[in-house]
Amino acid sequence: MRWIVILAVLLVLPGAHAATSADFFVVDVSPTALTPGETVTMNITLKNLGREFGLYLRSQLDPNDLSPVTAVGSPKKFLSRAEAAEDTGEYFGIVRQDEELRIQYEVHVDDDASVGAYSIPLVLTWEDKLLNTQTQTLYLGVEIVGEPELVISGVSLDPARIYADSDFTLTLAIDNIGEDKAEVVECGLVFPEVFSGEDTAFLGTIARDGRATASYSLKASKEAESRSYDFTAVITYEDASGLKRVERPFRVFVSERGDIDLEIAGISTSPAKIYPGTDFTLSVQLENIGTQDAKSVMATISNSEGFVGEFSSFIGKIEVDDVSSGIFDLTATPSVTPGDHTFTMEILYTDEKGDEFTDTKTFTVYVDATPEKSKLRVVAGILVVAGAAVFLWRRRRAVSEIEG
Repeated sequence: MRWIVILAVLLVLPGAHAATSADFFVVDVSPTALTPGETVTMNITLKNLGREFGLYLRSQLDPNDLSPVTAVGSPKKFLSRAEAAEDTGEYFGIVRQDEELRIQYEVHVDDDASVGAYSIPLVLTWEDKLLNTQTQTLYLGVEIVGEPELVISGVSLDPARIYADSDFTLTLAIDNIGEDKAEVVECGLVFPEVFSGEDTAFLGTIARDGRATASYSLKASKEAESRSYDFTAVITYEDASGLKRVERPFRVFVSERGDIDLEIAGISTSPAKIYPGTDFTLSVQLENIGTQDAKSVMATISNSEGFVGEFSSFIGKIEVDDVSSGIFDLTATPSVTPGDHTFTMEILYTDEKGDEFTDTKTFTVYVDATPEKSKLRVVAGILVVAGAAVFLWRRRRAVSEIEG
């Protein structure tokens, strides 16, 4: 009975042409962009552009498993009227010339599929008008696109320590550790109210395994306490599937301003020996052993024991754990007595908020006797020693004569 119906249909179809078989072409495939690990419905539209019809059309997706795309369920389909569009005019599995046919496959992409373009074979089988079996392999072009994954790989501050009521630059390193590039990347910044400044950076395209940096000029207000604060980077980007948005939290620490402690680390003179009536350069090394930088440091020395010259020296900034020197060009007057001389040094400086402070230190400078005076003292010493020796010799001689 089935063959009688088919023969009846064939009688009403157009007459045969020179071509002896149907010829199928892929008209459309959707979607063509797939991601590793996803399961989607693939819609395939075929069209018979041959000069003949095809009977009992069957399809098989990727029978030799040549691609990372696998049909969920059976890869074989018999394309009956239920598979075709209602307006194709298909009769009992007959696909006529210029007719379109839509096929659906639910497919899964391998989790470890490599990013790239693939041609998925679709094997069609049918019978021609003489009931001879015909086959044709079509190729469906798809692209496996990986998803970008943007993460914060580094957070840096300039200066490294920030305080209340201070400006700083925050720099974020954004890495793409995903499987595809991210385009039109923009990194917004959300921070507490005690901070102000820039909150948006445009980064453009970040390639797979690529990196971009986002920098923001910010300020911590006077109300900022010394503690850790929650910041959030809101990253938006576009990939093959559209606009995406991720949030990456991180923390910023506001340090407590410590004390400035300037101590004398060393005293030196040039020349090393100082005599009355000579010029010399005095160098006083100051070390900041505190926990806050000292700014606009000015040192002034005083001494009323016969020194003249430049008693003030501007040193400038002395950072924490750093040493700077105050330089003073002085003259020891001829009236200066040899020995230790005490100097008083007043240090004026400001902290990082601009408040002024003063501190007072003392140190000594040794003055040698002049070479001429030193020689006289040596001769005088020799004479004293010689006189004492003669005196002792005469006394012993007198004692010996009395006893004898």
